Amino acid sequence: MAVTASKQELKRVERTLTHDLESTGAPLRNVLNASVTVGVDALSELLDEAAQEKWLVNPGAYNAHDSTPLKSITVQSIRYSTAARRYVEHSDEAAVTALLRTFIEACIPAPRATEFQYWSVSTGTYGSTRFPRRFCVSVGKMEVFVVNADKQRGGQLGGFVNIRESVLDSLLDDVDGFLSEHSGVEVSETCYDDAGADTLKLRAEGLDALTKLLSDPRVSKAAGALVLDLMRKHFCIYTRYHCPQLVERVYPGLSRDSGGEVEAVIYTDIGPTSVVEAIQNVPGRVSTDDESAEQVEDLGDVEIYWVVGPGTRASKRNQLSDFVARGEWRTDSNSRYEAMVANMRVGERIAVRTRRNITEDVPFDNRDHPVSAMDFHLRGVITHSPGDGCSVGVRWDDAFAVPRRFYLYTSQDVVWPMVLGQSTSWDQVIKFAFYDEPQDIDMFRNSPFWSRRFGDR
Repeated sequence: MAVTASKQELKRVERTLTHDLESTGAPLRNVLNASVTVGVDALSELLDEAAQEKWLVNPGAYNAHDSTPLKSITVQSIRYSTAARRYVEHSDEAAVTALLRTFIEACIPAPRATEFQYWSVSTGTYGSTRFPRRFCVSVGKMEVFVVNADKQRGGQLGGFVNIRESVLDSLLDDVDGFLSEHSGVEVSETCYDDAGADTLKLRAEGLDALTKLLSDPRVSKAAGALVLDLMRKHFCIYTRYHCPQLVERVYPGLSRDSGGEVEAVIYTDIGPTSVVEAIQNVPGRVSTDDESAEQVEDLGDVEIYWVVGPGTRASKRNQLSDFVARGEWRTDSNSRYEAMVANMRVGERIAVRTRRNITEDVPFDNRDHPVSAMDFHLRGVITHSPGDGCSVGVRWDDAFAVPRRFYLYTSQDVVWPMVLGQSTSWDQVIKFAFYDEPQDIDMFRNSPFWSRRFGDR
């Protein structure tokens, strides 16, 4: 008898079968789910097999002899100038940067040559959660080293590094001794599709503990092995979040090459992990009532559609007429949104909406319940980013003669990013706001969240 399964369940089964097959020693060609992909080496165009093996034997010595200059990434530098300034303003910036330098030099092959295409580092992301990130180093389709702050502990720093389990095991004579040496470090299995089964996450609380952990050559060796495997699979998909200034802090004696501007390689295949599932598991994520709280940091280098709000009427700032007159969208400076505004790229679409609760002129039986609604007034294309974290230039289309109203699935956030093809709800908003397709109101009315108030009976 045929059994219907969800995409999420099918993906979980695929991941389990791949890991089980890998444990038998069978060579696998899977780019995702397998720890090592046989027959694929995207890094070979930059570092041949001999160079990779030489780096793996002694990463520090190999990188010390690399004379590659820093790449020219001017557009990225402008976009993330405010985020970079925030990073530098922290009193412990020197210690945090030293930790980043340790990882880059010990765990990334030829870091200046592979920057941007093969690895990236972001800062200031997840600002609206409990754990805003000081930095996140990403390789392939996953984060490999993260340092964040804990708002509930007065901004105490902590973080984690992902490693190859088999490599660490091969270097340990005494597991208990290692755990005693790094007391307080949490060891857990990971579920990154890109890493495969042979992966562990090591988490430490406190900058000193994290520095001690990463300074352990056994840990850095195991972390570097994972990084190399990921680079061999494909380019980094998180280049849109790369902040070049952090790399410049690591190499203060080097300047950016004045040659041609480096372009990011767009890697559009998100992979089998449910993006909606990943978003729901973001630490500190809070959903309230019918408002959407999704984030897109986990989606990688994909096209984002931006739904944004104007200033309040009482403030008399950043009104619709101001946007049209100045050819821009702008909001008051707010650390919660700075990273998201910086992530807006030239060519991406943007739409301005207002939100309110209504009880009249609702196109379905609302049974005297208030209905959340968004009115879309403007849409256009982003033309440039000044890097101030609160504005972008926009080529606006003609304003709607009558605002177009979307019901139920709404958000009060000033900046609400979405990606097409990742969730039905996102698709509905994007197609309505940017492509003039009608909303499937019945779908939302009868969904579990709203069905008791507005669903068919």
